[in-house]
Amino acid sequence: MADEKVYRDTRVQIGILKSRGVIIRDKKFAKRIIRETNYYNLINGYKAPFIMQSTPVEKYYPGTRFEELYALYEFDRALRIITLEETLRFEKKIKTLVAYCFSKEHGHRDYLNFNNFDTTGSDKYIQVSRLLAELYKKISLNEKDPSVSHYVNGKNYLPLWVLVNTISMGDISKFYSNMLPRERDDVAKRVKWGLRDSQLANALYLLSSFRNRCAHDELLYCYHSHVHLSGNKYLRYFKANSDNGFFAAMIAFKLVMPDKDYQRYISRVDELLDKLSTQIITISMKKIRDCMDMPSNWRKISKL
Repeated sequence: MADEKVYRDTRVQIGILKSRGVIIRDKKFAKRIIRETNYYNLINGYKAPFIMQSTPVEKYYPGTRFEELYALYEFDRALRIITLEETLRFEKKIKTLVAYCFSKEHGHRDYLNFNNFDTTGSDKYIQVSRLLAELYKKISLNEKDPSVSHYVNGKNYLPLWVLVNTISMGDISKFYSNMLPRERDDVAKRVKWGLRDSQLANALYLLSSFRNRCAHDELLYCYHSHVHLSGNKYLRYFKANSDNGFFAAMIAFKLVMPDKDYQRYISRVDELLDKLSTQIITISMKKIRDCMDMPSNWRKISKL
């Protein structure tokens, strides 16, 4: 049975860290940071790369400083911010394109019916059924929103270009995946030339999970999604360690973002890694990149 987690005073928490090998040069700084960030979020979230042994007693690598744990915490926080920014930008774009391409074919009234979606096969029929039920639920929950009530109560319909503003990225991912094939293809071509609809559906689903991670302020750099990026030339080229870690998200961005925007994002990630490399001395940056599933030649992705 796991040890029961009990309340501990900040001084006790600092004492535990010191007993396990963490160097704390400024107790006032450590106490302030622990109280501001929460001991569990800071230590339990970012200690893994610094742990030399877990049993019988947890020990950190010799020389590990409290500031290094905090530096990794701050790195991850900044990584979430820039990743969320790009994901939100892509989310806005995909919602706009889905609404445009779908409404172009099915109009703005009574478009939420089975005939307008891909229901080939029992699985697809179930998916569409669940999608429509969820969308009608979202409409009902958002009836007090002025932009929604203006149409629902005043005109007795809600255009898709209004509805997409009230649903999540996960919802739009499901919506896109269940569109008719020719309409999915139309959206994919408008997102980026040469992008296949299957690639877009997969990337959208993966990035939705990373978006939620960022939005909920959760550990990101070593996160592995429940969604896997389907095999593609980038995964094979880099011989990636996984198809659902942070590097997989970077590849998904590569697939769907304009080159100029992608170069900006990669540069910002690189800057954060460079800054972290000046703050961490106990362990190598390779260990951090391994947690992110980033190969040593990861920077080549911006040139491919």
